Amino acid sequence: MRKKYSILFITHYPRMYGANQSMCQLLVELRRKYNIRPVVLLSQRGEICDFLDQNNIKYYVSHFYWWVNADKGVFQKLLNYRKQIRNLSRFSKINKLIEKEEIDLVYSNSVTINMGFLLSRQFDCPHIWHIRETLQAYNFQYSLPDFFVKKIFDKGADKYIVISDFLSKSYSGFLPENKVARIYNGLSLQDPEINPRNEFKGILEVAVVGIITEQKNQMDALKAIAGLKAEGITNIRLHLVGGNNKEYLRVVEHYISANHIQDDVIIHGHQSNVQSILADMNIGLVCARDEAFGRVTIEYMLRGLPVIASKSGANEELVIDGQNGLLYTLNDVDELIEKLKFFLDNPQRLKKMGVWAKEYVERNFSLEQNADSIYEVIKDLIENR
Repeated sequence: MRKKYSILFITHYPRMYGANQSMCQLLVELRRKYNIRPVVLLSQRGEICDFLDQNNIKYYVSHFYWWVNADKGVFQKLLNYRKQIRNLSRFSKINKLIEKEEIDLVYSNSVTINMGFLLSRQFDCPHIWHIRETLQAYNFQYSLPDFFVKKIFDKGADKYIVISDFLSKSYSGFLPENKVARIYNGLSLQDPEINPRNEFKGILEVAVVGIITEQKNQMDALKAIAGLKAEGITNIRLHLVGGNNKEYLRVVEHYISANHIQDDVIIHGHQSNVQSILADMNIGLVCARDEAFGRVTIEYMLRGLPVIASKSGANEELVIDGQNGLLYTLNDVDELIEKLKFFLDNPQRLKKMGVWAKEYVERNFSLEQNADSIYEVIKDLIENR
């Protein structure tokens, strides 16, 4: 019987978007396979609590602030400094909540939070900082000066896990190179709903899954649909699946109305069961800028969908052009239109590429591979502390 390590996982938001989906699958797998005892710290309640309750995972809710924020002028900078000072006072309260758990390792699930750095020092235990995003993608910046941030990163964790080579390069100069490990995200391959068929029924069904935001760049997809319609091509339908930034959603809705493509675009909103929608899709589309990994990219492939992705961020690490999908230049709508036309003209390639895509994910991005790699880091840090 393996020693039961107690690990404190800290997440930065309460929704079940990509980062939390990855973390939740990971901690369940680590508990199942390696006998770890997960404890989760949240800054507020949300839908992740339902998952934790259903899986009998202990969690604490105690508010703390991010250490990154949007750049909104001098007043915002002063407010951000104040948040970091308040974090120090909240740290004491959180410590009292969790100290009885006898934590062996602290695991921060995002670069946006630094509470793990403080708690690991208090508990005198190792700290893993799992970085899943770039700040540039969300127009964030650190609340503290860069020289201070570098000092914190130098001592802030015993190991930094990044989810792509792109992300590793993005943090070059901030993270100590000898502490960085690249471990790709993984997905469970046991989902009984995953049974790719990818049948073309006269209309090419194209999915863009993700929050409707400027970073996810749904406008490329909308412009491509409008461009195809202007050419008289109407046997294609776009599905936007995910929550939204209200301001950007208004831009999207205005574009749809102004270009008369209301019948060609379906906005599904946030869905708890995205797989049921993907079951009827032919293509997964990733138009995002500076995508740190692209969990949805491998979800598409696992469903047997070829992917059309922008040449940005980690997309080129996941999509092998001409094999499991196609690549286009970010914001080059004419090129994106040509990629969509390829499948309209060659619908038989949908299933062929989709089968290859599914096999590619099964070989390279399983949850088991991900959990095994991360457990080795955890075990090494605790046993060699």
